[in-house]
Amino acid sequence: MSQKRFLTAQLTPVIVSLLALCICATAQDPTGRPTETKKGKTTVKKPTKAEPQPITVTLTVLTNPPQSTVLVNGEERGVTDAEGKVQFEKLALGHYTIEVRKEGYGPMLRGFEAGTESPTLVFKLEPKLDDAVKEFNSLVAAGKLAGPETPNAFEFLEKLATQYGERSEIAQLRSALSARLIETATPVIAQSGMSWRTVTREQMVRALDAATNSLALKKDDTRIQAEAAYLRGAIALRDWQVAGASAEPPKPEGSGDASGNIRGPAAARAEFENALKLDETLAAARYQLGVVLLGSGEAAGAEAAFSRVTVAEPRWASAYVGLGSAFYGEGKFAESIAAYRKALEIEANNATAIAGIGLARDEGREGRRKRHRPRDEARSCERCASFEPGDRVVTVKEQEGLDSRGRRVQEGNINEPSEFGVSKQRS
Repeated sequence: MSQKRFLTAQLTPVIVSLLALCICATAQDPTGRPTETKKGKTTVKKPTKAEPQPITVTLTVLTNPPQSTVLVNGEERGVTDAEGKVQFEKLALGHYTIEVRKEGYGPMLRGFEAGTESPTLVFKLEPKLDDAVKEFNSLVAAGKLAGPETPNAFEFLEKLATQYGERSEIAQLRSALSARLIETATPVIAQSGMSWRTVTREQMVRALDAATNSLALKKDDTRIQAEAAYLRGAIALRDWQVAGASAEPPKPEGSGDASGNIRGPAAARAEFENALKLDETLAAARYQLGVVLLGSGEAAGAEAAFSRVTVAEPRWASAYVGLGSAFYGEGKFAESIAAYRKALEIEANNATAIAGIGLARDEGREGRRKRHRPRDEARSCERCASFEPGDRVVTVKEQEGLDSRGRRVQEGNINEPSEFGVSKQRS
């Protein structure tokens, strides 16, 4: 019994300790939930205070023209792209001086307050044209209006337009050069109406080049359009005359060429008619239209054309000669003589008019009023066209002493349509 009590006394503290450990292990926190066992010691970091970042803006610069240099506070910072745009990022708040430069233009400077103003600046530079205008004027004064010689005013102006665009200053230069160019063509046009034979093909080609360049500068000018059309027709007619008329009948379609094709007069006629549609006051075009009509056997149409030319240009002997030849082709010999006489009042030594009077008198005296075939009529009106300074003109009195068979008359091709019916005799 004593031994049992001894064991009880020895084991009781041990059992109590074990029970205490079990109770602690299963104990709950005040919320009634089991306390989670901490697996490791965690360290809580204190939050760091972020340093305040400076406020910045992105500046956009737009320039006209593009490819301009941009300076910020006097320092070159970039060049605008092909669209005229460049951006500068992270500009701090504050005042800046923005300058834009480009060669050939005046610089432009302005201030910019970052943070309060709109971050987009637009610069439109003004060209510096004083030096360019001086160079242009010097080329014009030297007569260097257009190519092939270079430099020339036309080429220089095209470069200015490419660089600066269609500004009012460029438009003024275009107008001035266009007027100067057409001034060189106008005398050739007038001379070709008054005295066709005295104008060379080379002169007409140069005049056409001038008119074409003038038209390129003033595309809407109908007068210049008409003069260019006239010169194209005159060159086509001259080329056909030099090559000689083809024996083939004319074809309604197509245009003429310089190889003698019968369609040459058709091309010339189309250009003359187009010139008159553009400007009906262009006397030279109406005169040459009369020439083509007469050469084609359309004497009535030629009469109408030449009659209008005599009103527009009463001092053109050639117009009265053409009218006399048209009357002759229609069998109106009295009217033909009157027209030739009017030509002689203006130009006393006009060989065509002198010969024409003789022909008309002879036809009227013999009463031959029959209509000629178109080709015969044209030849009759175009006789002795190649009158040369060394030839002696047969006078009216001499012609009256010869019959129609005995008259010495050159009957070649229609080589000079502004000279109708010149009788000639070698001295």
